[in-house]
Amino acid sequence: MNLQRLKKLTPSLIFIAVSTCFVLGLCMGLPDKDIRGRSVSEAEARVYPSSSQETAIPRLLGAQILVFTCEDYEQVESAIEVLAKAGVNTLIIRAFQNRGDRMYRFAVPKRRTGVYFQTTHAPVVDPVLRRITSLAHRHGLRVFAWMETRKTPLDLPDPTSAKAKSYCFETKRFVPDSDWSIFDRSVEKHLVGLYRDVVTSGVDGILIQDDLVMRQDEDFSPEAVRRFFQDTGHRLDPETLYGDVFQDARGRWCVPKYSNIFWEWAAWKNKELLKLADKLIHAAKSENPDIAIAMNFMYESVTAPRNALAWLSQSLPEAARLPIDYFAIMAYHRQIRKELRLSEEAAYNKVAHMTTRLLEQIDDPHKILMKVQMTDWKTRQEIPPYEANQVFRKINGRGRVSLAFIPYSPTLPLNIIGHHYR
Repeated sequence: MNLQRLKKLTPSLIFIAVSTCFVLGLCMGLPDKDIRGRSVSEAEARVYPSSSQETAIPRLLGAQILVFTCEDYEQVESAIEVLAKAGVNTLIIRAFQNRGDRMYRFAVPKRRTGVYFQTTHAPVVDPVLRRITSLAHRHGLRVFAWMETRKTPLDLPDPTSAKAKSYCFETKRFVPDSDWSIFDRSVEKHLVGLYRDVVTSGVDGILIQDDLVMRQDEDFSPEAVRRFFQDTGHRLDPETLYGDVFQDARGRWCVPKYSNIFWEWAAWKNKELLKLADKLIHAAKSENPDIAIAMNFMYESVTAPRNALAWLSQSLPEAARLPIDYFAIMAYHRQIRKELRLSEEAAYNKVAHMTTRLLEQIDDPHKILMKVQMTDWKTRQEIPPYEANQVFRKINGRGRVSLAFIPYSPTLPLNIIGHHYR
């Protein structure tokens, strides 16, 4: 649910939303244009089969679990039974524990941060994932491990040097980032090991979290700069990347123009991110060739691909070249409504239009996983049942795609969710 762009209902969750105008407090003046107007990749030029064809990918009807409030495993099993009766066929279980995340109450934590499965590549909080998976299988549900990348709590010998570096527009200096640099070899080694080890918990799939992105002002780490120069012959200089930068009345730094080198850099970062994703996928499949892979995508990847590439180095068409089974679209209607300043009905229609657009791009409707928010990220209040019904109705009206709601809560209107899941 990370900023704009979610992971949990905490500051690290809210990271999931890169706003329509800001990244890390920066506002950008990019026009809402499709990246296809700029250049066409092999993935975008592909001729996709009709969405009406039979599919080998099962339709995912999921519940994404930020935390079980259960006190013991018996209560966990009872919650799973209720979800199964509502039509849920897949649980997406948080497999990591960051500072500030709510702890599973039934866990016996040995560490305050880490992961919930056995591994030597990160601190182990308590390997509860195997037990949860076993309980879900008992009731016929699949389990996906919800896994991080750049935010994963790792124990590294030199964590400072393994962090990415960002450019501060105010000071015009490079500053350490809070997330790992994907160009650090130790980071890659431990992530590959984690994605291999989590499969041994018996899970049926993995959801790659939305932290596998790079914002417009990162990564200026020495190795990233060296690699970019080696591959392109360009030296990274903020003065040649960003144009007409200014601070608005609210103190936000705005970037109305990007240079050609910036766009080359953004595409290069996307390529490097997908290289890492491919390594993680192959590591998981080395343990279980049938493991299913899902990956989170910000809504801009559908509504404004050019912005997604600039702000996040994210490209849905390029990712489609990887062996990904489910493209998890963070179609959070309240977030979309707030950031795009839409009316309630316009936000519902935006989600519907996203579904239509995805059906035109993805070769299998079941591969499209539309994620629906059931909580307002700001107020932390559950959305009214009417809203949930409207969003699910708009999505299902466009096609029989996969669905998931986030976050799970025992007080959710499962009768409404179940109606749309069946």
